[in-house]
Amino acid sequence: HRGWHITGIAYDGQRWNASSSTTLLKSKMPSFITELLEEHVVHKRLGLQELAVLAASVEDLVHSETLDLLSMAYEAHNLSTHEALETEWQEDLVMMTFVTFYLMPWTQKARNDSSALDRALERAYRDIDWKLAMLWSDDLKGAIKYESQAEHNPFSKTSAHFGTYPLMSRLVEQFIDGYGMF
Repeated sequence: HRGWHITGIAYDGQRWNASSSTTLLKSKMPSFITELLEEHVVHKRLGLQELAVLAASVEDLVHSETLDLLSMAYEAHNLSTHEALETEWQEDLVMMTFVTFYLMPWTQKARNDSSALDRALERAYRDIDWKLAMLWSDDLKGAIKYESQAEHNPFSKTSAHFGTYPLMSRLVEQFIDGYGMF
């Protein structure tokens, strides 16, 4: 149930028949995958097996870039991915920064300048799409917390916030998987 749009790959195959179509993927995809695709495109149309390899590679690429953005959000606030976040405010700050970096990629340049980052977050806060994405992110957090509570002792009052990098990773992966569908 993924909904990806990849520039250069048309649903009817028209633009995929030129080997130059794989150039856009070369910067991010492993070279053996792009070589395999170029070889098949030159000799014949893209088959089901090649398409499956491409889909798996793109999914892995999206996953990697998601975790890179999350790490950037942690670094922007001088937080370690190896230590638990101490407060729910830190969790919210990391998520707000992640969503800002995702929806407004040009703001990633501000990650090493705290005043520029503050201005980027203030601008994002005025954006309706950002607000909707954050609202949806809060819903996802609630759902994940509920699921996590069911996996552990449902009567325990431990960890009211995500705290750990693996749980934040789970949140941003679900955010990316569903973004555009909400």
